Amino acid sequence: MAYQALYRTWRPMVFDDVAGQEHITKTLKNEIKTGNLAHAYLFCGTRGTGKTSTAKILARAVNCLNPKDGNPCNECEICKGILDDSILDVVEMDGASRNKVENIRELIDDVAFLPTRTKKKVYIIDEVHMVTTQAFNALLKTLEEPPEHVLFILATTELNKIPPTVLSRCQRFDFKRITQNAICDRLQKIANASDRKITPEALRMVAELGDGSMRDSLSILEQVLGYTDEEIGYNELLTIMGIADHEALFSICQAIAENDSGQALSVFDTVIENGKEPEVFIDRLTHFLRDVLVTKITRQPEQIVNTSQEHLAKMKTLADAFSREKLIFALKTLNEAVVSAKASGYGRTVYELALVKLAEPAYDSSFEALFARVADLETKLAGGTLVAAPKETHKASDAPPWEAPAAADPAAKKPAATPAPKPEVPEKKAESGSILDRFDEIKEYVRAHGGAPVLPHINRATPMMLQNQLSLVFPKDAMMNKTVVARAGNLELIQIAVQAITGEEVKVQCLSEKEAGINSAGENDAFDRLLELGKEHSEIEII
Repeated sequence: MAYQALYRTWRPMVFDDVAGQEHITKTLKNEIKTGNLAHAYLFCGTRGTGKTSTAKILARAVNCLNPKDGNPCNECEICKGILDDSILDVVEMDGASRNKVENIRELIDDVAFLPTRTKKKVYIIDEVHMVTTQAFNALLKTLEEPPEHVLFILATTELNKIPPTVLSRCQRFDFKRITQNAICDRLQKIANASDRKITPEALRMVAELGDGSMRDSLSILEQVLGYTDEEIGYNELLTIMGIADHEALFSICQAIAENDSGQALSVFDTVIENGKEPEVFIDRLTHFLRDVLVTKITRQPEQIVNTSQEHLAKMKTLADAFSREKLIFALKTLNEAVVSAKASGYGRTVYELALVKLAEPAYDSSFEALFARVADLETKLAGGTLVAAPKETHKASDAPPWEAPAAADPAAKKPAATPAPKPEVPEKKAESGSILDRFDEIKEYVRAHGGAPVLPHINRATPMMLQNQLSLVFPKDAMMNKTVVARAGNLELIQIAVQAITGEEVKVQCLSEKEAGINSAGENDAFDRLLELGKEHSEIEII
């Protein structure tokens, strides 16, 4: 006998063998036992969930001479004839290849003839969503009122393409994605029957790679069993399939959470050196980060994340190290990297750049990256792990490159050593105007924490304290700058900077000169108006 693929050899023979679809098989068994059968069924769901297998079981069950609790016996002449295709009363059609009006007309003509050996003629139309609209219209009347001896079973993976007129004429069953536990149980049964040994960890990985599809899982298992006659372990499975180890995924995600781009690149390089394809690893990393996000935002992730309890526990610990914003930014960045890598001849470089951006969002100027940085700052502030060191921001070693020459100039140090207004600045830090006095430090903090793109816009504003709020007042020719700074993420970053530098919690707002009551006819007029406001409001200070 010719060799058959595992998914064909182990195709379910009775309803009880269909894994993970008890809500459907129980209903069908009861309908068969009571005789209350519909004239048309529609099976819909993702690939490998048992639609075609259930349709074949139903075709035998309605015609079986000795049904057992709603299941076909598979031993009578009718069941055997249907199984070996010697009985032609069960017709299987491919909707993709026989989708035209003339094909449906042939079916309609054939429906009029009585079955030769069975009680009902059964028409199984797979991938029915491929049938054209004209062909569906031709089938409608027959589908609505077929002869008593006819049963239609339609199967599809794309329910949205089925016309409503067809849906209303069928009894619809939605096939769920098969759970990892159900797939593992089935795979273990098949491995035992084949006298092959495969560790539980390897079986769980096969089920995870199957992504809810029993057929895909069986195809992977068949490939694994063909690798060796010895016991298949977790490491052997990784070698056979060329996939990334879970430990590598956890390590690279931990590096991203800790903003360690060097470690992230090191793990990525190790994975590639071990023979894994960059595209395969990034695909696995994307799915893994998706699971981490689900774990973080749902109360019962085990109902959504298809993984073992051990890995789920580690994911929960890892999820605590991420903010939601950073996970969303990571998924968006990886998806964009996959698209860019396909259009580029330097896929590895594209992926490495994406990993650097994930670990250090400051290198990305998108709003998602800004939200991720702000969320990280909020997390650190809430946990008390953010330490402000404003004095260090003025050290020559930490100064920006464009300020280094001025700091290294000996002539620039002399004024600092002589009695000048600058040494008096520390004495004002305890006064009510400390926020304005230290605004340069606040801007430096914003720059150092990913706000460099917004600094030129902030520099167009005059900082003031109005009604106990830090007000950034913009001239009328800087309304575009005002719009940029007024975005929620930017204001929040400035507010965090104020709290980190001065220890004061104040709200930050953006105002035009008109909103602040300043006449912008000229610089002198504006300055005079600020002085007048200072007399009226003692809390206003000007720098």
